[in-house]
Amino acid sequence: MDVTMRMPDVDSTGSEVRVLRWLAEIGAAVKRGDPLVEVETGKAVMELESVITGILRAVSVEPGQRVAAGQVIATFDAAGAPDVAGGMTHLGSGGANIVSPPHGGGSNTNSPPYERGGGGGSAPYVENRTPTAPERASFFARNRQAQPSASPSPEAGHYEGAFLFGLYERMVSIREFEDGVKFLFLEGSMPGTIHQCQGQEGTAVGVCAALGAGDFITSTFRGHGHALAQGLTVEELLFELFGADTGCCRGKGGSMHVGNMDKGMVPGIAIVGGGVPLAAGMALAFKMQGKRHVVACFFGDGAVAEGAFHEGVNLAAIWDLPVIFVCENNLYGASTRVDRVMRNPRISDRAASYGIRGQTVDGNDVLAVYEAARIAADECRNGCGPVLLELLTYRRTGHSRRDACHYQPLEEREAWLRRDPIDRLGELLCERGLADQAALDQVRARVVAHFQAAIEEARRQPLPTVDDLTTDVLA
Repeated sequence: MDVTMRMPDVDSTGSEVRVLRWLAEIGAAVKRGDPLVEVETGKAVMELESVITGILRAVSVEPGQRVAAGQVIATFDAAGAPDVAGGMTHLGSGGANIVSPPHGGGSNTNSPPYERGGGGGSAPYVENRTPTAPERASFFARNRQAQPSASPSPEAGHYEGAFLFGLYERMVSIREFEDGVKFLFLEGSMPGTIHQCQGQEGTAVGVCAALGAGDFITSTFRGHGHALAQGLTVEELLFELFGADTGCCRGKGGSMHVGNMDKGMVPGIAIVGGGVPLAAGMALAFKMQGKRHVVACFFGDGAVAEGAFHEGVNLAAIWDLPVIFVCENNLYGASTRVDRVMRNPRISDRAASYGIRGQTVDGNDVLAVYEAARIAADECRNGCGPVLLELLTYRRTGHSRRDACHYQPLEEREAWLRRDPIDRLGELLCERGLADQAALDQVRARVVAHFQAAIEEARRQPLPTVDDLTTDVLA
């Protein structure tokens, strides 16, 4: 399968750049992230990394020539990515369904590894009941976790191997999607802008794995990971980012407003904190209807300074609504560190002022996130919600596409990169004999091949017409 790489937008002035030399020879095997070409902008000489894994078949620009952002510069043969141990993965509708995971691991090899609630059962739902004082005190005191650990959950041994492997593949899918989309935007293939979540895959996957059929999530402008974790397909998400009529929101949402109501995701809300009162309202509707559903409301640390946060959490608290308020605390609201805007930067402590339970969790440990979300969902179904979960994590990329993250201290950044959620779960899979490094590499290669095929399909999708301006619009 031939895949092309286009020149990213590396010059802030939009000027053409000059190719100095190619760092890989025609016919060479190149991995994504390998140095590919050296270019000169108006301000610096830099090496560009390959965004594709494959065999370099041809280059379209010779040394000395100038090239504009979006122009094809190289062609790769990316075909033949092998499946893991002969198995086959279906990434797309709901969780990844892996048949015959490597090395067995004692799991049921025909069961989906990413079914909602795959690691434990749910408590029965008690409808329209106010918790007693002892019940509320018990829930409030339980699992009030200290600062996050630096290693995977020690209780991981009781999970089925297929469940763990499904979590791993879903996180890899999010990472590869985000890395690939970054270059598509830089090369000018996509309209609009992007806010990405590389490094935060454990929060989205861990929470959504704990939800059940009929549960909903609300998201933010940084919602690609939430969408993929909740079961949206790579294709419907990419089609939306390309502005196609076949996208998850018919091309009208774009990157900051992805979602699919049929799959339990309200299209992303770009207003900071805007999803908090909406989640409370949805949970109130579920409670009044006597339904067994929970709403998981994602928001960032910056949202807790908004009035909507106080209003939504307070409303949910006084009416005991089934909401899990999920704060993805990546330490920075845009470029401002959290401890510069809060006297007490431990966000979970704010739960006490509303009389609800709060918990701080290592957001880069997907199993710790899953367990915390599963317990919180059970509490909500028992009428003892809401719950505030603070998931400590770190984004590896800027606030938006042109943010170079210079405000992140190097020592801090390196410490968090050593606790990458994907690497940590991969190490656990290897320790348990469920995979080796070659198997993990094959997962990544297969996910990349799937993404590249989806890109080519996205480029062929129909765009909305003028007549679509007034469809699906309510006033």
